[in-house]
Amino acid sequence: MAKKKTKIVKLNSKAKKSVGFLFETRILKYLPRTSVPYLKTPLKENVAEHTFYTTIIAWILAELEKVNEDKVIKMALIHDLAEARGGERNLINKFYSQPPNEPKIIEEVSQAYHLKNLGILELFQEFSEEKTKEAKIVKDADIIAGMLLEKEVLDSGNEKAKKWLIVSLSRLKTKGGKNFGELLIKTDSDRWWLEIAKKYLAFTKFL
Repeated sequence: MAKKKTKIVKLNSKAKKSVGFLFETRILKYLPRTSVPYLKTPLKENVAEHTFYTTIIAWILAELEKVNEDKVIKMALIHDLAEARGGERNLINKFYSQPPNEPKIIEEVSQAYHLKNLGILELFQEFSEEKTKEAKIVKDADIIAGMLLEKEVLDSGNEKAKKWLIVSLSRLKTKGGKNFGELLIKTDSDRWWLEIAKKYLAFTKFL
């Protein structure tokens, strides 16, 4: 009986650490993307939302590029994790402040929550170095996730967003990423739901 009780205590202790980690990651939901004000748009986006889009895009690109999808998905999920402690900085901020030691932050997070077996630190270091195909795909997905917002802003009438899209497109490195970016710019952001409306509603010819 005593042994069973000890095991339960250890399990609960590990679970408590995991719950703490979940609350830390949830902070990303309250961190706004700092580049959005420069687009001068009422649209909002936080780091957690950006991470979701990045992960979906990375998953698709991984399949297109025939690389390890599981690894790419995990890398995309944690690529902005350090911002929970180090903050989110836009391009202008980076000119005037020292970058936080993000690998060190991830190392602390991994140790604090007993996440070594998840390989978070190794994945983050690989992403930061951008040497492997998987890391390049996640970086492209990160950029394309930003392009989604830029395209929505352009389609809402802000022509200045076109310049942002052109710069973002030039930063893409993988073949699949570049193709994705080019198609994204050409595609109406409302097209997906307009096609559904046309299919099911007879009176939507004006669309």
